[in-house]
Amino acid sequence: MKIKTNIVAALMGFLLLLTVGTQSFADVTINLALANNPLSQALEKIARDKYSAPGVKVNISILPENDLRQKLTTEASTGGTTYDMFYIGPYEANNWARFGWLENLEPYFKALPADKLAWYDRNDLIQGMVGSLSLKGDAYALPFYGESSFIMYNKELFAAKGLNMPDEPTWDEIYELAKKIHDPSKGIVGMTMRGAPGWGMSGAPFVTIVNAFGGRFYDMKWNATIDTSEQRAAWMMYKKILREAGQADILSYTYNECIALMQSGKAGIYYDATSIAPPLESEGSKVKGKVGYVMPPHQKMKSNTAWLWNWAMGINPKSADDKKKAVFDFMLWATSKDFIKNTIALDPTGSSTPPASRSSTYKLPVYAKTPYASMTLKTLESTDFTKPTMEPVPYVGLQYIAIPEFADAGTRMTEYLADYVVDKISLDEAISKTQALFDQVAEDGDYK
Repeated sequence: MKIKTNIVAALMGFLLLLTVGTQSFADVTINLALANNPLSQALEKIARDKYSAPGVKVNISILPENDLRQKLTTEASTGGTTYDMFYIGPYEANNWARFGWLENLEPYFKALPADKLAWYDRNDLIQGMVGSLSLKGDAYALPFYGESSFIMYNKELFAAKGLNMPDEPTWDEIYELAKKIHDPSKGIVGMTMRGAPGWGMSGAPFVTIVNAFGGRFYDMKWNATIDTSEQRAAWMMYKKILREAGQADILSYTYNECIALMQSGKAGIYYDATSIAPPLESEGSKVKGKVGYVMPPHQKMKSNTAWLWNWAMGINPKSADDKKKAVFDFMLWATSKDFIKNTIALDPTGSSTPPASRSSTYKLPVYAKTPYASMTLKTLESTDFTKPTMEPVPYVGLQYIAIPEFADAGTRMTEYLADYVVDKISLDEAISKTQALFDQVAEDGDYK
């Protein structure tokens, strides 16, 4: 995406931001890694062009999400110092804080001068996001942007077929609509959705489908509940949508490929994160102004069928003290109200603006008028990450289970899912393997 760098007011704003939000350091280099998604890419560009703290050099790497997770998990668990800032989500934050893999941010906030603390305005941060990154009331990471999930659809393709999208569709309705839109002879894909394995890749939409169908992963005694009619129905729905109305190369699609397909105007429906809407409305997108947004699909479970996530910034506790202070300063800059205001000044479409991190974002006139803003708020308000299923469960998390073992188990589950989708294994075999996997997790983790 192109960021308009020739807006004088924006540049002046950034100059003000840099004088308020940074401090001087003595020849410090900090190394950061971000996930390869549009908002992270925008941050990298803006930081490269506009962030300046005397004495600080910032090196930023952009990595595929699965690679980032693996590298940072290895780094944190082994006490490595390749990266001074951890770009993580609430899953990692919740566990890593307990393991001592994240620096407690409260002492850094307490050391801030009053004027800088007032400038940052912690109370403006969306508290649901803050809470997901805290342990016993102390912050261990700061939300850069947050997201829920919803349905995005091409209104032009729907109109051409004489179809209407319900405001609160079921998965059955989404499936039927996707089939009607699907037209390979014209290069039109009925519905795109992440297919690449990974607990944070295909696992994100898939687990919410399980929740919507009334499935769960464990009962209250930590017995695995994969081999159930609800789980089977969810597995079958995921497969038949992508096989009968999805992209041809299912397993290669991360959100980046899905975004590109939707932007091209060749996809009818897309289920994914609310943070993906801005690129669809950006300059150069063929569907700008042509996308409709509705609630995430339900089935047996009516509400709480979206996911809740944020990309956040935490400090590597093993880094040198001067690097920690420099990282904290960068984090304040990147998660501040001024940063958000200036992203809009530089890119008036809002495509570079971090959503769902600060309440004030939705009071900015340009951003409040974006076609996805109200539905983003509605989906966020409908989610409760402590109540993921219809039946009681001993875990929390909407698109994941907040236990350390899920990063591996969830990824292995999605590998079985992928094999099932492309007919390498049967549904019975996929379910059996996943049932055994989650039973073993409960045994090895002493959850029973």
